[in-house]
Amino acid sequence: MTGRQNVAEHVLVSAQQRGVTHVFGVHGANIEDMYDAAARLGMPTVVAKHEFAAGAMADGVARMTDSPSMVITTSGGGSMNVVPALAESYDSRVPVLAVIGVAPTALTARGAFQDMLDAPDTIDLMGVLRSVTGHAELVTHTTELGPALKSAFDTLDRGLPAALVIPKDVQSQSMWESTNQPPPSSGTDSGRIDSGRIDTDELTMLARQLADAVADGARICLWLGDEASRARVGNTVQRLASRLGATIVASPGGADTTDTRSGHAGITGVMGHPSAREALTSASICVSIGCRMTATDRGGLDPALDDLEIVHIGRHSARPTRGTSIVGSLPNTLSYLDAELERLGVDEQSVPTVGIEYLDTPTVPESRLPHLREIMDTIADALPESAILFADAGNVGAAAIHYLTPVTDGRFTVALGMGGMGYAIAAGIGAAIGPAADGRTVIVAGDGAFFMHGMEFHTAVEYDAPVTLVILNNDAHGMCVTRESLYFPDTPSVNRFRPTDIARGMAAMFSNVEVRHPGDLHELRADAAELFSATGPNALVVDCDPDEIPPFLPFLQKGLR
Repeated sequence: MTGRQNVAEHVLVSAQQRGVTHVFGVHGANIEDMYDAAARLGMPTVVAKHEFAAGAMADGVARMTDSPSMVITTSGGGSMNVVPALAESYDSRVPVLAVIGVAPTALTARGAFQDMLDAPDTIDLMGVLRSVTGHAELVTHTTELGPALKSAFDTLDRGLPAALVIPKDVQSQSMWESTNQPPPSSGTDSGRIDSGRIDTDELTMLARQLADAVADGARICLWLGDEASRARVGNTVQRLASRLGATIVASPGGADTTDTRSGHAGITGVMGHPSAREALTSASICVSIGCRMTATDRGGLDPALDDLEIVHIGRHSARPTRGTSIVGSLPNTLSYLDAELERLGVDEQSVPTVGIEYLDTPTVPESRLPHLREIMDTIADALPESAILFADAGNVGAAAIHYLTPVTDGRFTVALGMGGMGYAIAAGIGAAIGPAADGRTVIVAGDGAFFMHGMEFHTAVEYDAPVTLVILNNDAHGMCVTRESLYFPDTPSVNRFRPTDIARGMAAMFSNVEVRHPGDLHELRADAAELFSATGPNALVVDCDPDEIPPFLPFLQKGLR
């Protein structure tokens, strides 16, 4: 687009130059100029049912593409609704740009509807946004836009979300195309977030250390995290593992980084595998690759990690800091390390054979409903090799992490930063609509998540997205039921619900959508195979037992006592 632009157009063009291809949001009076600009630019806009979902859609796309993404919302409730999604992006280090429209500048501090810029008389929108982003800035004139965009994009380049708050009248202000143009991206040509910087001296020292360890027969474990998954460094990791004779483990967020059928001991954390814990605790050296080692990553490993030599590689520091940290571009860092090991004569070898061991979970006596492992195994058998898999929080997330991640060859995402229910439904739909769409997206969520954000399925229907929404229905907040029974056995439950026929309800709402409700595992196997190979959106509702304890280590330890 040439000639004169307004602020809204300039923001969108600048975002396109940084790799943003789709805009997610909910329309409203103070953001409508952004929608108008997107229409004139031919930039796809996805209208969600709820601003949290729009933010989660952008978050899911960023995780799938390792590129920045964008959400736009109006003021008032719209701006507040997107805050939890930005909080997830902030905690999980996902680069999402939020553009929020507010009341015209002439009405600020004059009692405008949804005025949020006159604290403490009004809600302090800027204060709220600064608490859930790496940078938030108010743009009140065209002359402020260039520096604001530069700060926002620098924040995205650091892997953090950013927010720009732009009053409605400013969005329509005219500016020349060359004015306030942000500097070229520091990312790659594809828009992927990659600063490119590495510390060659530290990596040379690490290569020598690892080469000596291999020569001494030391046991080495590579621990993969979210950043490794998003950067798609699986091939380099596999090559490093074969040079070092190393065992591979992954945090839940790094589960899809490498092929789990060779040299992989499973997933760490409170929902992980005993074999992964054993691989870490028996190692002499652990190389953490894009794994921040949070509590959900570690899950009971703290005593062992205190005695383990750890080298952390990634763009973000560990939580808490452990061992040696090498900060820089993950793809470039691993490529340099691999080249140094080759130069030192560390040749590739066969990786150790490791079997993944599962937690021993109790079953519900005399239950006629299938168990979580049976359900997940059946779904796994039908999953297409290239499926994109999103798992939600709670019992469903625990079961998916424990039973599904070792078998999928496609992408796997679970958001454990905030652990917000319903995230996976929206994020999976966003990924299926946006640039990450490639084959079928399968979303596995519980009935609690569905009641929170399940109506976002309407967006999948509107865009004819290749999505299968799998709902595990136990008529309860299942993980809360488990906590009640284990920790508060004398307190009446508040987390069991009256039975709901979700399948019949969805079928009535979406008459042209196939919704299946299998009565047993045999029907589940047939229905899953058919729906996963179909086109467009569909849904699968599977009944399960609210009293089944999921593969969640603290629950099992409490139960054993």
